Amino acid sequence: MTMSRMIVGLFVLVSLTLAGQKAGWWGRHEPRAPYPPTPMALAYAETQRAEQARAAAVAAENARLAAVQTPAETEDALPPGHGREDTFARCTACHSTAIIRRSGLSRERWDALMDWMVEKQNMTPLEPDMRVVIVDYLAAAFPARRANPRARNPFLTD
Repeated sequence: MTMSRMIVGLFVLVSLTLAGQKAGWWGRHEPRAPYPPTPMALAYAETQRAEQARAAAVAAENARLAAVQTPAETEDALPPGHGREDTFARCTACHSTAIIRRSGLSRERWDALMDWMVEKQNMTPLEPDMRVVIVDYLAAAFPARRANPRARNPFLTD
């Protein structure tokens, strides 16, 4: 055999081998199964699943709360009168206007309620002039009602 025939034969053999590999003719086998996960990988995957579950639960709770949350109040919830803006600003810092609107007290009881909120609820004391404006507004806008036990302010127990 001549040298040129050996080179041509070798060239044909290499070409067929490479073409067969590209076409998938040679070395067909099932893909090898991956190695089993390490304990560290399993722990990480479990942590990720737990974190996703927590995030989903938080999102669901936030959506539930957003659905039942009352819209932001404005001072229009209170009747017009001198001191309405100040009353709204000071009182709604701690509670909604609903607690004010359902109360009907005398001026003395509104004043006593201010003392109670300072002593028992840690409300910042109002400046004397501001306290007079707010108590006067509350007494005028939400005066004492007749002797109806439901009209009693639940915060004053005397």
